[in-house]
Amino acid sequence: MIYDIFYISKENISEVEWQQFRKRFPSAQKIENVQSIDDIKKKSFTKFFWLVWDDVVIADNFIFDYRVEKWDEDYVHVFKNSCNGVESYVSGVALIPKKANILKKEFDFKFYVNKKETNIVASKFQYPIRYIDSYEQYLKVVNDESKSMFWCVWPNIELVNELILDMYFDPLDGKYDYDRTINHVFLNGCGDKNSYLNGVILCSKSNSLTKREFDRKYVVNKKEHDILVSRFRYPRYCINSYEEYLEICQKEVSALFWCVRDDIEIINESILDMYFDPLDGKYDYDRAINHVFKNGEYYDGVMLASKDSLITEKEFKYRFPIEKKEWNQLVSVPLSYDIFFISYNEVNADINYEKLVSKYPAAKRIHGVKGIHQAHLAAAKASSTEFFWVVDADAEIVENFVFHYQIPHYDNHAKSCVYVWFSKNPVNGLEYGYGGVKLLPKNLTIDMNTNSVDMTTSISDNFKVIKQVSNITKFNVDPVSTWRSAFRECAKLASRVIDRNYDDENDERLYIWCNLGKDQLFGDYAISGAKAGKKYGEENIQDHEALNKINDYAWLEQQFKESNNG
Repeated sequence: MIYDIFYISKENISEVEWQQFRKRFPSAQKIENVQSIDDIKKKSFTKFFWLVWDDVVIADNFIFDYRVEKWDEDYVHVFKNSCNGVESYVSGVALIPKKANILKKEFDFKFYVNKKETNIVASKFQYPIRYIDSYEQYLKVVNDESKSMFWCVWPNIELVNELILDMYFDPLDGKYDYDRTINHVFLNGCGDKNSYLNGVILCSKSNSLTKREFDRKYVVNKKEHDILVSRFRYPRYCINSYEEYLEICQKEVSALFWCVRDDIEIINESILDMYFDPLDGKYDYDRAINHVFKNGEYYDGVMLASKDSLITEKEFKYRFPIEKKEWNQLVSVPLSYDIFFISYNEVNADINYEKLVSKYPAAKRIHGVKGIHQAHLAAAKASSTEFFWVVDADAEIVENFVFHYQIPHYDNHAKSCVYVWFSKNPVNGLEYGYGGVKLLPKNLTIDMNTNSVDMTTSISDNFKVIKQVSNITKFNVDPVSTWRSAFRECAKLASRVIDRNYDDENDERLYIWCNLGKDQLFGDYAISGAKAGKKYGEENIQDHEALNKINDYAWLEQQFKESNNG
C-alpha cells in the first residue's frame, strides 16, 4: 500500500510548482496554510504519511515506494536533503507515523526528536524555474513568486548545464545574505563565442530588472559566474510531410529552425550549435536563407530552414531547396536499408544466414515462401525502408562488400531503379549479376508482375548493374541444386527473357556455362544442367507459360530426375 503524500504550503505556493509535482506524483494532496501536524493527520487514511514541503523538489522518483519495517513503526523517518551539494537531514522529506506525537516546534522547524535517519537523498532545495518572454510576465512573476529568487530562462536558449539549477543560498546561513539580494548571470553560447548576454539569470526579487535591462537581456547590477550554462539553439523538428513544414513555419517564433528527417542519423551533433547572432548585421543573409549539410554523399539530410525563404512542396519532396547555402560538413548519414535473406530448402542456407547475421545482426530472414516472386513480395511487405537488400540463400558475402548504397532523393530515375551487384560463380568463374546481392524499391516490388519469368528485371524499367562482386553464389552444394541453378539461368539466357541483356554477352555466358568448370565440385552437373536449360530456353523462346515453369522447384526436380536417368 502506498502511504498518503501531502504537499505542504505555508504560503500561497505557485500553481506551477504544484502542478509539476502532481504530474510526477498523481496521488499527492496539497494542503495550504497548515498550522499543525493535527491538520494533516485528519486527512490521512494510512498508517504513515509523507510530508513534502513546498521549498524542495523530489530528487529520487522512487522514494515514495519506501516501506517501514514493523520494528521501526514508532519513528519518524527522515531523509537527506541537498543544498548546493551539501547533504543534511534538515528540512527534507519526512515519513510520519500517524500515531506519533509531534510537537508544534518540531513541525515548524522540520526537525524531529524521535527519528530514524535514512541515508537517501530524497529532496533538494531548488528555486522555481520560469520561462519568460515578456517584461509584463517578468513583473508578474516578481509580484507573485513566494520565494526570494527564481530562475529566468529565455525561450530562445537551451540549457546545457542543468546542474546549475541546484544552486541555492541557504536562508539560515548569513554568509549568503548578499547573494540573495543580487541577480546572478551565467555564460551563454552563441556559435563558438560565449558571453553574459541573453543567458540564464537567477533573479532576486529584491533587485528587479528594468524594462531596458530585460529587453536587452543585459543585467547591470549582477554577479557573473564563469560557467557555460546555456546556448542559443534553434528549435529542432522531425518533419516528414510538407504540411508539417508549413505548420511549423506559421507557428514557430524563431526565425530559423532545424528540419530533420526520420530516415537519417545525425553523427555531428555539434552542428546544432550553429546560430546567427540577431544583433550582428553580418549574419542578415544567413538568417534569410536555407542551410543544407552533407548527408553521406548528398545534401539531403539536415536543413536549417529559414522562415524568410519558404520552399515549395516539390523542393520538400525531393529534399532539394533551390535557394540554399551548402555546407561541406558531414552532419548525417542515411539509415541503413533493411536486409532480407531469402531461403526455401537450400542445403547451405542456415550456414550462410549465420555468417550474414554475425556481421549484420539486423538482417531478417524470409524462409519457406513458395515461389521466387512470392518470397520477394513477402520481403517487400516486411520492409520498413523504401528500398531493401536481398541476399539469396546460396550467397556467401565477400569480405570487402558492405551493405551501403545511397540513392539521392532528387533523382526520380534512381528512386525507381533496381540495383544488382556482381556475383562470382564458383564453378566456371563468371562474374555478373547472376545470384548477386540486389537492392530493390519496396513499392515497385510489391506492384511487380508475378507472372514474369525473370523476377529482377520485371520490377522496374530502370535497372542498374554495379560491377562490384558482392558474394560467391555457392549453388554447387549437391547434384540437384547445382543442376537446377544452371538449368534456370541458361534457360533465361537462351530465351532472352532477361531484359537489357546484350546478345553477345548472353552467348559468351552460355558458352562458359555449358563448357567450363567440369573439374570443380559438381561441375559436371553444372554443365549438364546448363546444356539442358539452354536447349529448353531455345525451344520455348516464345512460350511464356513454358518458361514460367523454371521458377517451379518441384518441376525442376522432376526435370533433373528425367535428365539424369535418361
